[in-house]
Amino acid sequence: MVFFISSSCFSVLSFNKLLLKQDGQEEILVTSKDSVFSLLEKKWISSTYFDRGLNYESSLMEVVSLSDVLKIYSPYGNADAILLNCADDYQGIISINDVKKYDLQIALKIQLLQGAVRPDWLQPMLIVVPNHAKPPFFERFLTANITELRFISLAEYYAPLNSLGLENANAQLGLGVFKSNCLFCHSINKVGGNKGNSLLSSFDLTFKSEKKRFKARFLEKHGRDNNTKQNMGQFIDNNQFEALLEFLYKISINK
Repeated sequence: MVFFISSSCFSVLSFNKLLLKQDGQEEILVTSKDSVFSLLEKKWISSTYFDRGLNYESSLMEVVSLSDVLKIYSPYGNADAILLNCADDYQGIISINDVKKYDLQIALKIQLLQGAVRPDWLQPMLIVVPNHAKPPFFERFLTANITELRFISLAEYYAPLNSLGLENANAQLGLGVFKSNCLFCHSINKVGGNKGNSLLSSFDLTFKSEKKRFKARFLEKHGRDNNTKQNMGQFIDNNQFEALLEFLYKISINK
């Protein structure tokens, strides 16, 4: 017994290419307004990556290839990434190199075993890692509830973070952890999503007590047993968590 989650519950799932003017240049924006997906080959696949990340079994997704989407929309100029804007203010980002290297798919329908707990945010469109691909285990490869794809430059997107001038090696490692796992919900310097609260406004990490409170809150919201299946703890080991804290501390004392 299974149940389906289909984007058709909300609207006809398709993409429409729009050209936006940004800094005097055209930018490709793909939204759910058209019927272009009817042109692309669809197939049902399983994903052990997805099942592992959300603690499911035997899930199936109807997908199209993101590489096929790229062939249709042909990003140009310095565009080397896809910004994934989501209905709940989550904002994912994947490089075009990763799309090709890991044969990333985008799910139009999600089929879970009956009885599986589905959080509200788990809606199509969803980034899917096929079973033959072996990317690192990151939050970024589980982006869901996508409503808009925008082709952008990674360097330009990350510029406000990369220009912070972090000299501490551990803080630099923490920046990498933040980019791969946290930025999608908790923006910094106007980069990232706004599904979650600002970490720098919520915690004064210049105090040890606040660092402890941050860790306790992280485990509460993002530990294995949370009921929203936002188990961020599985992506970050203890050393990476300490590096993340160091990064946030360095940012907080210089803001």
